[in-house]
Amino acid sequence: MAKNIGEYDEMRAKLRLIELRDAGKSIIIGGSEVVVQTVKNNGVECSSLPTGTILSTMSDSQIESMAKLVGAFKSPAGSKADVYVNGLGISVKSHRGANPAFLNHTHRAGFLKVCERVGVRINKLDEIIRDYWVKRKAGIIGEDIKNSDPNSPFKNHLAYLKPIMNYFLFKGTAQKDSPHPADYILDFINPLQESSWKFSRDEYLDDNWDHIIFSVRSKGIPDSYPDGKNAIDIQPWVQVAEDKYKGSLHGRVQF
Repeated sequence: MAKNIGEYDEMRAKLRLIELRDAGKSIIIGGSEVVVQTVKNNGVECSSLPTGTILSTMSDSQIESMAKLVGAFKSPAGSKADVYVNGLGISVKSHRGANPAFLNHTHRAGFLKVCERVGVRINKLDEIIRDYWVKRKAGIIGEDIKNSDPNSPFKNHLAYLKPIMNYFLFKGTAQKDSPHPADYILDFINPLQESSWKFSRDEYLDDNWDHIIFSVRSKGIPDSYPDGKNAIDIQPWVQVAEDKYKGSLHGRVQF
């Protein structure tokens, strides 16, 4: 499968972090200036780039080959952190790539597990999804609804949704906690220009709330539905649309 620009930008950002480490330079994380001392991928310190490397002149294929060479290619399966800088897990998100999904087609039974983990009752989310379906069936909104739209059922519920959505951003999935959680999100316009970098934690959703698109889709609904395991927990969010059972919540950021 062909990679999108966001995946190549992730590799570029990792390679730039290696350059900064080797030059003894600093970045701003959590409001503090921090010298880059270690850059790890898969728990292993990344090697230095070959002498004379100029990242800005390299093609996507050359960037991929370089990332493989220095050990900065893929993060471990199930990771929320794409790279570790000074021991901090960093999730990398480019503004130039495909809209990055932070919530991947999760039905209500999955949300019940997450809400229990973060100590939030699901009742209000049930109300939000009911509002979504009322507006969707009335033609007020489509399957995708962006929070910049005043009709978004999610728009006015940031405070309630933040601990739930932060779990998906930093800690894990409906199935389980990630073995490699993220401490910060690094998002940027240019992976090679630190002036465009921003490391965010709790403020990420605040900064990007109007750019988030929520959808309720069929993907993720078990083939056995409406029978089978967890059907009773899944059912409250499910409606039939386009001849499909739709009840899985999906969230992505559109820059």
